[in-house]
Amino acid sequence: MAVRTLLLAICALLLSELPAVSKGVSVGNKHDPWDSHHIDDLPPEVRHYIAGICKGPPAAQHDFATYSPHEKRWRINLEYLQCNGLGEFRRGSQCLDVDFTAVGAHFHLARKAYADCGF
Repeated sequence: MAVRTLLLAICALLLSELPAVSKGVSVGNKHDPWDSHHIDDLPPEVRHYIAGICKGPPAAQHDFATYSPHEKRWRINLEYLQCNGLGEFRRGSQCLDVDFTAVGAHFHLARKAYADCGF
């Protein structure tokens, strides 16, 4: 009986600690909105294009690149990109949007057009 009471007390103690651990983990998941990983995970052709635009290390927000699996297309919204040398890709309140589409195993530049910036 004493063993059962002890085990029950240990279980209750452990269960009471789980919410505190859970809260601690969620606080650690916050990340910088300007993150280079939003670029690092893109196909090599898109990263190469960005490297040609930027004169220095780039950072991007989450909405910088979106992928449409149905169209096999990456849409790159340059208003969500931050780096030196980007000024020539913005015209007043318009920003350059670039599309890359899949051709076989690679992505190729398919479209460049200015549109109203999203910021």
